[in-house]
Amino acid sequence: MIKHSIIRITAAAAGALLLAGCSARLDRPGSGEIRFEAGSALLRDDANTKATTDSFVSNDDTFSVFGEKVSGAGTHTEVFDGTTVSHSYLEEGGIVKKNSWSYTPTKSWDWSSMSDYYDFVAVSPAGIGTTKEGAVGNLSVTTHYDYDNPSGAAPAGGDKYDILATTYRRSGTDWEHRHDRVDFAFSHMGSAVSIKIINNSTSAGVTLNYIQFKNLVVSADAKVSLDNYGGTILRWANLMPSANSVRRLSPKATITPGNEWTSEFQIMIPQNLTFYEPKLLLNYTVGETTTNPDIEIPLNGIERADGTPINSWEIGVKYIYIISMRLDGGLLVTVTTTPWDSVEAETPGILI
Repeated sequence: MIKHSIIRITAAAAGALLLAGCSARLDRPGSGEIRFEAGSALLRDDANTKATTDSFVSNDDTFSVFGEKVSGAGTHTEVFDGTTVSHSYLEEGGIVKKNSWSYTPTKSWDWSSMSDYYDFVAVSPAGIGTTKEGAVGNLSVTTHYDYDNPSGAAPAGGDKYDILATTYRRSGTDWEHRHDRVDFAFSHMGSAVSIKIINNSTSAGVTLNYIQFKNLVVSADAKVSLDNYGGTILRWANLMPSANSVRRLSPKATITPGNEWTSEFQIMIPQNLTFYEPKLLLNYTVGETTTNPDIEIPLNGIERADGTPINSWEIGVKYIYIISMRLDGGLLVTVTTTPWDSVEAETPGILI
């Protein structure tokens, strides 16, 4: 959160400034290294992450930063163009000696007046092909995401990282704090989807052979920009569905009577479920001998407990689809939704 201070200039000081021909300037140094903080929450702990998230997700301790200075006269000057910012940590004898984010070569603030401001856009992880859109003066970036086809920067098999993004505006009106560290608070660009299966039988176990999603949007562009007031705009464009796309889970898990099984979260591109009509296919065995064919469950319009239908997957939201296997062999499907927490600077752990 940017703090805004009121700058008061005495009449004598104002007169002196006017005589000097610098009515909008303050006679204070304008340099100082630009420093960033993303917090330990952005760091990935494989043991924790893979226990709750798609095990193919690959993020590292980096982000790309884009930035520009905008003068009071409206001149835009590029400062950062996808610079990689990395985390360094050193602990010796139980004492943390280094815990910081850094980049090279370093850049300095260059304030000339209180009407100047700096805009920043940051995307994690770095190295995923994020590029700036348009010329300097239109600070907006895009990252192409394709789950099925590798982009070269992603792990083999496709783009399976968790895109996090944020923006920040530093205004010269807060002159006293103009050299302060830039604290980024990242938000998840995707949706997170999990499946929970409850065996309500009193006697028969259920073996999950496989679960798969089909008709998903698998390719799109994640876009991050600032609005006219310095607010963050997160959106997806150029969505491409694929009828042949299959996201398959093969848990081979047996659910004993009265118990349940929950999948890890899958990172999904936010999409309209009515338009693209993704489906969930469920294949399971009841007891020892009976094998059911694929059971197809349309995901559009499944209701929450309060009766609200879910017709789209939204940015930064987690969805858990709950499939209750009834005693008569039927299925009852509901969904729960919760916000997928933003990643604040200085917050420990990964929130998912």
